[in-house]
Amino acid sequence: MDIGTVLLMAGFAYGLGVFWYDLLPGQLAMKPWRVAAYPFAAMVIAEAAITEFNRGNIWAFGGIHVIPAIVAAAIGVIVDWAINYARRPQVVENLERPLPATTRA
Repeated sequence: MDIGTVLLMAGFAYGLGVFWYDLLPGQLAMKPWRVAAYPFAAMVIAEAAITEFNRGNIWAFGGIHVIPAIVAAAIGVIVDWAINYARRPQVVENLERPLPATTRA
C-alpha cells in the first residue's frame, strides 16, 4: 500500500464513519478520529480479506475496493456503537405515580 492509499482510506473511513454514525441511533463521538478508528480497522481487515479472495472482478478506486469498504465501515460503526452502548447503558428513569390533583374551593 502506498502512503496515498492509506491517507485516502483514512479520509474515506472518516467520511463513512460520519455517514453511518448519523444513520444509527447513537451520537457522533466528540473526538474526530474516534469516528474513523473502527471503520478504518474494519476496512483494513476487509482489504486484506478481499485481496486474498479477489478474482479480479471487484471495482477499486485508488487501491481501495469501494463496496467492501462501505460494508466494512458500516460493520465497524455498528461494533463501536455496540461497545459504547455496553459500556454506558442508558439511564432508566423511575416511574412515579402522578400526584393527585388538588381542587381549589
